[in-house]
Amino acid sequence: MTKNLKNLTSLPPLNKAKALANISKNIGDNTICYVLITCEKPQGSGSMHVDLVFEGDKNLAQHLLKTAQSAIPS
Repeated sequence: MTKNLKNLTSLPPLNKAKALANISKNIGDNTICYVLITCEKPQGSGSMHVDLVFEGDKNLAQHLLKTAQSAIPS
């Protein structure tokens, strides 16, 4: 699945305070693992810088990514 990322260059950046509040709200006292994937606006060439960070067990992080991928509609 390849999409033309050049079409995303006009999207505004996220509100950082709102994003951090949402993350904080969803990482509770019983959270044992999380995965955070972020990206910047695409370059003129269509390439995009993507970062992935996780905390917790590596195998559980992999499971979270697989589960999330199947949960996102095509």
